[in-house]
Amino acid sequence: MSALERRRLGRTNLYPTRLALGAAHMGGMVHGITVPEVRATLQRMYDLGVRCLDTSPLYGNSQENLGKAMEGMDLPELLISTKVGSHPSRQFSYTAEDLRWSLDDSSRLLGRQKLDLVLIHDPPTMDPVMAAGDGFDTLEALRDEGRLEAIGLGVRDLDFHRQAIDAGRVDAILTYADYSLVRQTAAPLIRHAKANGVGVILGSPQLQGLLAHGDPMIALKVRPNLTDLYSPEDIQAAREWWAWCRERQVDLRHLNMRFVLANEDIDVVLTGAASAYEMETNVREATSAIPSDIWAEALERVAESEEQAGQVAG
Repeated sequence: MSALERRRLGRTNLYPTRLALGAAHMGGMVHGITVPEVRATLQRMYDLGVRCLDTSPLYGNSQENLGKAMEGMDLPELLISTKVGSHPSRQFSYTAEDLRWSLDDSSRLLGRQKLDLVLIHDPPTMDPVMAAGDGFDTLEALRDEGRLEAIGLGVRDLDFHRQAIDAGRVDAILTYADYSLVRQTAAPLIRHAKANGVGVILGSPQLQGLLAHGDPMIALKVRPNLTDLYSPEDIQAAREWWAWCRERQVDLRHLNMRFVLANEDIDVVLTGAASAYEMETNVREATSAIPSDIWAEALERVAESEEQAGQVAG
């Protein structure tokens, strides 16, 4: 397993690196960022061997900043994934007109006539996404027109992903925040996707920063809204993992990144970065091994947690 390995995404003709840049911070969702900073991050990302990034109209000025930063840059192998259906001015609209408008806007901002992967983003229900002439039908038409290479779905609801996979409508899925050391709720979905030839992208492996700042309570002070995204049980599990890692002098963020990358059914893991330094740190953690004894103990602890969860569910 290598974080910089390039592998085929499902049955598509796309070969992203397993580690990719999740570009939410490129739009200043957490703090402001300048185009030169974005350019420096992209250049360092590319120099380190990462060949894929994911963005969205929902991520502030991410697409605009990326497009301006990429002007004049030589990034011939870079794959770009973006989303439709979540543009702030036409959010939660999955009609043919609005999806085409959104893709046109993304292409303009990113400076690309053809995008590699386009994901339906965060639908509240699957009805408008599956509706005849809209949703996936529109993306298929745009693919036939040469505007995009592959079609996907990016949403947290695991059942929505299953519906799309079982209907044969997606080349890839982006599931997020439900597979990490804290819990592996998305594991059955990930296996189901792979069994059906659908590529799997994992977003928010560090749970929007909950596992990325040492004691998870620090992350909660920085982003109080994380309590809306994660249950008290998730937060308690995160704190227990942090204490466990501290006793063994290993970084929780590092251990978690290695854990998600160890799942061979996951094709791409997104890592957030807002600077060249953060990109270097993320790549180093993704490519540096955990001491074998700690690694074995961590996997045993995960297995015990899964067993206990199964007993409770039973």
